[in-house]
Amino acid sequence: MIRLRRLSIPITILLLLTAFPVIQPGFAAQQPTARRPSAILIDVRTGQVLYARDVHKRMAPASTTKMLTAILAIERFPLDTPVTISARAAAQRSGSALGLEAGARWSVGDLLHAMLLRSANDAAVAVAEAYSGSVEAFAKDMNRKAQRIGARNSHFVNPHGLNGQDHYSTAYDLALIARYGLQLPVFASLVRQQAWREFSNTNRFLVKYEGADGVKTGWTAAAGQCLVASATRDGWQLLAVVLHSREMYRDAGQLLDHGFEAFAPLKLAGRGDPLVTLNTNRWRSTLVGVVPSDVVAVVRRGAAVSSQIRLRSDLRPPVAPGAQVGEVIFFAGQAVVARSALIAAPPKIR
Repeated sequence: MIRLRRLSIPITILLLLTAFPVIQPGFAAQQPTARRPSAILIDVRTGQVLYARDVHKRMAPASTTKMLTAILAIERFPLDTPVTISARAAAQRSGSALGLEAGARWSVGDLLHAMLLRSANDAAVAVAEAYSGSVEAFAKDMNRKAQRIGARNSHFVNPHGLNGQDHYSTAYDLALIARYGLQLPVFASLVRQQAWREFSNTNRFLVKYEGADGVKTGWTAAAGQCLVASATRDGWQLLAVVLHSREMYRDAGQLLDHGFEAFAPLKLAGRGDPLVTLNTNRWRSTLVGVVPSDVVAVVRRGAAVSSQIRLRSDLRPPVAPGAQVGEVIFFAGQAVVARSALIAAPPKIR
């Protein structure tokens, strides 16, 4: 934990702290040099962006689309929920497919395995119809969910990712969707499985990269090679997205190597740590500002970490315990890497 200087000076001086520009958090000063049209690297816990290249460029996402399809199903259905395969789902034989038969009954869990591990397009159609009644209605639900997740530069027209007019996403949006999914235990468990029944996971990154634990491959002629790849080392999980790559496993591996080698997670402050102390003649008590929860960020190895405290301009006694009194902003070099509210701790009476 970083030790911060305790302040014990008149509050009128503290309130003169000036505002300063907020810098985009977490971008790497030095970036990997491998060619990749669109790519991003983020920390899964905080969402910090550690590398970015053309991250908002709209591109065909191919079967990485199935991450969002799975998220919707996982959040609604128990895995043992039965699904009757429709004629439309059975007819979906383009691209990867299991060859589902109309009228057969499959559990949601088995369909999710088929969809995420084998990238089965017919399974994706069956899930979509079970959820919304039709592929078209499900696409609307996908877009609403994407918006709620924050993936606002994406638009989906089907649940599987086969090329479709007006079906697109971005590296940034897919990172948001994958990060959201990895918070769901069922999703996280599914995408790290190397095999299901007699099938191997199409994501060979799981066996090619140390610590790999997800997430989804994709390929079409229009999209090229697409990969959303996660890996965990020493309890620290990073996520890389590469789109329209010629060598997706190499590109994703280089990004993750860069993250693990150049950065490190750091606890900047612990819950309840006193970061500022105010004593004034007008107050019969000492006001202590603390953070309400642990503050963690990913910083470049060797970077100088500092902080700045800003207090509310309308701060006047008495201040109730738990009330927000300001905020603390943490820097690694010149970049803002974290910020947290400061709240009042229970007062210490003189």
